[in-house]
Amino acid sequence: MGVQDTLLQKGTRESLQQSPWRSEDTYVTAGAFMCCSMGTHEEVLNKLDPNGIYINGSPMLTVNDCAVSSSEAGVIKQNFAETTFPVNRMGQEIDGNFYSFGFCRSVVHPMKMAEGAYPGMAADSSYIFDPDQSEPTFSKFIYPCAPKLLPTVSPSAPSGAPFKKADTSNGPFGLPSLSFSDVLANFNLPQTQWTNGSPSVSIQGVPALTSKSCLFCQYGGKIQLLTNGMDPAPPEFSAR
Repeated sequence: MGVQDTLLQKGTRESLQQSPWRSEDTYVTAGAFMCCSMGTHEEVLNKLDPNGIYINGSPMLTVNDCAVSSSEAGVIKQNFAETTFPVNRMGQEIDGNFYSFGFCRSVVHPMKMAEGAYPGMAADSSYIFDPDQSEPTFSKFIYPCAPKLLPTVSPSAPSGAPFKKADTSNGPFGLPSLSFSDVLANFNLPQTQWTNGSPSVSIQGVPALTSKSCLFCQYGGKIQLLTNGMDPAPPEFSAR
């Protein structure tokens, strides 16, 4: 089954996004399917480390479960334009909560930008021609997706949460010691996490992931859930 045979159909995506469970503030477990508004394929959301909280045998997820699998940094050089463009290519291992959404339709995808330096010439051989006639990019070059998430602040983070207290037991000369993550928490700086976590349920102090959660990619994509990991997925997904 080839890439074009497994394309996420717009009708499937719209049907799932209008499913009854999405109108409720339901929780999400490992195995949930999601999509990116700029991507060509659905992806599965997994849990890296067990947290001991399960629904029907599947671990519940939190707003922190958004690690993208490793990618490799590189460059594309357009000899004609004498310009180089930094790009990322997905690695061989699925070592994050998710991997890739197939191919990216964004006009600001690095390979698309490289292509624009010399119009009509593909940035490299990794492209496909978009086969979806309903998309503005139909029959144009599109390139592999390597998600680059934007930092967000979950609006469900508890307001007035106590600051992390300094640990005086392991600081040098008995001085207070704070980890970098504690410093981030204290100053409420943006972190990469799902938005719209549960306002009332948390797991180890982190808001639970909900049906309304989303992520954002720096190339303009909005990543949303298609299923909650508990309800049956469409047969076409399991057949791939």
